[in-house]
Amino acid sequence: MQEGATIMQDGFARTSAPEFLSISLDNALPPLPGEKPERIASDLGRGLWSLMARAGRNVLPGPVHRSELGLMDELDALVEAAGQVVLTSGHRLSELLWTRSGPYWNGALARTLILQQARQGFLLLLAQSVTPRAVLFGHASPLVVELGIEGDLDLPGPHLVLLVCTVDPTGKAVARRGYAQAIKSARCFMPVGSAFERDALEALIALREKLDCHGVECTIMRDLGEEGFAREWQVGLRREATTIGQLRIVLPGDVGIAEDGEMGAAMAGDGAFALTPANFEDGRFVAWLEREIGKNGRANGG
Repeated sequence: MQEGATIMQDGFARTSAPEFLSISLDNALPPLPGEKPERIASDLGRGLWSLMARAGRNVLPGPVHRSELGLMDELDALVEAAGQVVLTSGHRLSELLWTRSGPYWNGALARTLILQQARQGFLLLLAQSVTPRAVLFGHASPLVVELGIEGDLDLPGPHLVLLVCTVDPTGKAVARRGYAQAIKSARCFMPVGSAFERDALEALIALREKLDCHGVECTIMRDLGEEGFAREWQVGLRREATTIGQLRIVLPGDVGIAEDGEMGAAMAGDGAFALTPANFEDGRFVAWLEREIGKNGRANGG
């Protein structure tokens, strides 16, 4: 858990210490040959990741905390977290942040920036899909971004997109640049790095709900920092007020992991499981989870 974090009623950890954010109006340098775009730590990407972590959207608490949560709860948590982020203009990010595209189109965003004498404002939008130059919403009109959108745009949506906007000489809002992060779903803003991760996370969430019926609370966490999100999930198991287990699931892309799901020599013996499409499809992943959960439960009197 981050320093200064507080557990809220919905089970998420919120960070309350103020943060100062500076966002350039210019895009980052293009990636080097062979470098994946989402691994570039652009200022806008860092700002989005920090906001998601500050709002606790990299943690999935037990089902008891999430049964009534939906899209608006996810967005409201991010807006609440934005209240602790201070821009270089002195404004709180929450004062210049919109989570719907309507104010962009109807002029409200531009008028607010003019009245507040603010150089830039921000849109934080849930997108069905994203192209290098536009945010797509399904039935609504695409929102074109002047200098383009960074992130891993090859991933299917949904994406959470942070856009920085300015006002042009005619008084109209212009989306200058953006960063898109793929997420689990519209009701779960956990960041994902591939379509495979979405499927595996869905299986893990389904198992978590089964555990809840047996009195075991399962929390899924993914570290999220300035360089992006970690290539692993950490799974905490609790019964009542007692921690009964901690599991690590390492995701594809890390060095030192064999394709058969066994850890490479550098990581052997730490109890982590290397998740791959092969061991997910053939059931070894779920079998490992059930075995480890059962083992931890028996060792703690379950």
